[in-house]
Amino acid sequence: KTIYSTDKKKGEMVNKQIDECLAQLDNQLSVRNLDSDVAKCNRNYAVDGLYELPSSVLSYLKQELAIYEETKGAFSPCVRPLSYIWGIEDGTFQIPQDADIQSVLKRIDASAIEVKDTGVVFHKSDMAIDFGATGKGIACDEVIKLLEESDAKGAIVSIGGSIAVYGSKDENKEWHVGIRDPRGEEEDVMAVVDCESGTVISTSGDYEKYFEVDGKRYHHILDPNTGYPADTGLMSVTIICDDGLLSDAMSTACFVMGLDKGMKYAEKKGVEAIFVTKDKQVYITDGIRKEFRMMEDSYKLVK
Repeated sequence: KTIYSTDKKKGEMVNKQIDECLAQLDNQLSVRNLDSDVAKCNRNYAVDGLYELPSSVLSYLKQELAIYEETKGAFSPCVRPLSYIWGIEDGTFQIPQDADIQSVLKRIDASAIEVKDTGVVFHKSDMAIDFGATGKGIACDEVIKLLEESDAKGAIVSIGGSIAVYGSKDENKEWHVGIRDPRGEEEDVMAVVDCESGTVISTSGDYEKYFEVDGKRYHHILDPNTGYPADTGLMSVTIICDDGLLSDAMSTACFVMGLDKGMKYAEKKGVEAIFVTKDKQVYITDGIRKEFRMMEDSYKLVK
């Protein structure tokens, strides 16, 4: 993260506040943190019983469930048992038996979850909620809120595949954010997009966690409807808007939905989007045509 502040001490203080804010979110949402609210919930809930959770967690879960409904299950907050059998979490990458996938599909149906005023009710056993596909965006939202209350002049904060920009580093200049080349190294930039303060840019790509068998790439973006990695002809999807949770969730949802459905969904939600297909064609929403610049010749922007 880079914080721009006229006062070095204040800048350092903001930096520290951001670290504390991220640690607090980790304690609420991370399934890898065994003491987090969500991890405890997944271990301890009783079928049809109310499991109490903090109101902020319930609010995030409600938003995830709304996206689940809108995308007809292309995005699900309950996909964790599926990523577990693919060995994506622990890096043991394996192709599961189809019978195992079919049995897990029954446990990732988000319609079996109800959010109540004070907690959540699971109507099936062995389910799990997970903020893996929204946690980075949620963190961006919280960081922007924190920056708005601080003395910072500007900041750019990168959290996993999501980037939050706030304020400005120079007089009224926009931020230039690089979009990663999905077939390059981590620092290789395919395109640059200019963004204004309060924007979150989230990217989901098949290059983040994957393994190959017989020349076929199996990546971590699983389609909750089939149980297999989404095979929609895309390499990456970037969503740009002023809502981090939405941008993070939608980059996953649109990747699973594919170019045509995903583009329609992005337009319906009023967000900006960049879709990169496996044949290196780049499709973008009209709202960022002026702000978007290709940097890598092997990709072609489709007009």
